[in-house]
Amino acid sequence: MKKIKKEKLKRIYYKMKNKIWILPTTLMLLPAKAFATQGSISTAEVNQATENIKNAVIKLAMPIGGILVFVSIVIIALKMIVNSNNANKRSESIGALAWVCAGTMLLGLSLIVSGIILSIATNGGGALITGGSANG
Repeated sequence: MKKIKKEKLKRIYYKMKNKIWILPTTLMLLPAKAFATQGSISTAEVNQATENIKNAVIKLAMPIGGILVFVSIVIIALKMIVNSNNANKRSESIGALAWVCAGTMLLGLSLIVSGIILSIATNGGGALITGGSANG
């Protein structure tokens, strides 16, 4: 009885697995449609989008990253205090502190790179680099 249920579940699993692959395959075979037209983005829209991205990075990434770094350092410091008599645990805490420092540097680097990408994409101003003149 148990073997029959197991085989039935296997059959259902394979049927579902085969059906799940149908949707992505069908979507890939459908013709792609482009709804954007060339030159439809104005300089004001680019400026607004750039400012929105900058504000999101400044308002979200920096505070969240700062809080995570602070909490991580506090937890590691508490572990070091608790394990002050155990050299192995203390060295593990120091290793964790190195990982927190690496993560902090990675967060800072990501903020710098996103700023550079936004600056390059908007040519230091509001106009997209398109090789032509920007609408405005």
